[in-house]
Amino acid sequence: MSSEVYERLLGVGTGDVFAGVAVGVVTNIKDPDRLGRVKLRLPWLADDVETDWARVAAPMAGKGTGAQFQPRLDDEALVAFEHGDPGTPYVIGWLWNGKDAPPEPDAIGKGNVQVLRSRSGHVVRLDDTQDNERVEIIAKGAKSSIVIDVGKQTVTITGEKDVVIEATNGKLTMRAKAGVEITSDAEIKIDGKRGTEINGGSKLTLKGGVVNIN
Repeated sequence: MSSEVYERLLGVGTGDVFAGVAVGVVTNIKDPDRLGRVKLRLPWLADDVETDWARVAAPMAGKGTGAQFQPRLDDEALVAFEHGDPGTPYVIGWLWNGKDAPPEPDAIGKGNVQVLRSRSGHVVRLDDTQDNERVEIIAKGAKSSIVIDVGKQTVTITGEKDVVIEATNGKLTMRAKAGVEITSDAEIKIDGKRGTEINGGSKLTLKGGVVNIN
């Protein structure tokens, strides 16, 4: 970074130290090295001045591993500088503000609900509310979901259209102590390419307007 840009960046000269942290706004997320870095505009900068590429702190980061959450343009960041050097910024966190609110503000202050919400509306919710503990994975629109209800001890999978469970190279096993029920408002089809076996134990009942056995 040239001394001219350096001085424009923070209003200090090369070699001076900026103590503390600053609040910045994301101006560029297209890191040419694909390392998740961003460029930022700081409040006291002119609109045409931005920082160099700033590395972004993550909860976990390693070779091909870690927690990858990319910010959007105009997101507000908390910025620190290595050894106070404004030429080497780091993003150490993200900030909500009067314009950008938390994903579930009604849960603030209760301490029971942890939420991860994507830009389009996909949600992972961990609810520790007493007598209503649950884990939810909900797709955009809330019409497809997986809900683990701790109190009821149930797992519910809901699909707006098709729900597919597939074992590509193995066996699919369904086992229940209290019974297995399969119901449909339309046709039910069971197709075994190499054979189909139905064992009723002590009793097997087949009912239908017409029962064809071939």
